[in-house]
Amino acid sequence: MPYPIIAVSRFYIPGLGQVADGEEKTCGISVYPSFNFYGERKASDSNDLEGTRTVDWSLELGLGVAYRYDWVRGFVEVRQGFNGYSGQVADFGLDFIAEPAENVTLVLGPRATWSSSGFMDTYFGVTPTEAMDSGGNLQAYNANSGFRSVGLAARASYGLTDDWTFHVQGGYDRLVGDAADSPITERGSENQFTLGAGVTYRFAFDVFE
Repeated sequence: MPYPIIAVSRFYIPGLGQVADGEEKTCGISVYPSFNFYGERKASDSNDLEGTRTVDWSLELGLGVAYRYDWVRGFVEVRQGFNGYSGQVADFGLDFIAEPAENVTLVLGPRATWSSSGFMDTYFGVTPTEAMDSGGNLQAYNANSGFRSVGLAARASYGLTDDWTFHVQGGYDRLVGDAADSPITERGSENQFTLGAGVTYRFAFDVFE
């Protein structure tokens, strides 16, 4: 699935002045927008979902706060879910950053995700009706709020030019807590893997002179 990468490095707000100056910093606090998207989930997507209701697409919007000191960066991102579910999620991470060669950046670090009951029950809960419609393959289950996964993420980036950068990233997440105990997970797997590749293009424009 496509996943956009968006960053603002230089930003001017009338009355406030320059809130982002475009200079790369290896120490300090940063605040940034955070978002995520989940596509529609249907019972026809997998035999493991037989009997479950359709979950509409979900959009998550929120903020992230990060602190970097030299080659270590920690962050917390909190988002509110809309449409497919109503609730909150929070991502916690720690990055170890290395630049072993010119134009090459490597990032590796642990991750953890917390989710409210609104998210957990939507994606991991099973209602009595769904249990009946599954033909006995799923048992009724109520998923409560808590940490849903822990894992590891890695990314390698190579600057092709001043504006174009190539990225390869991957991750491993282990479902925990009520997410791991869900009958849906038992039919699937507690181990979740992701792999992606893409390019970014940096462009600049001035809205205010």
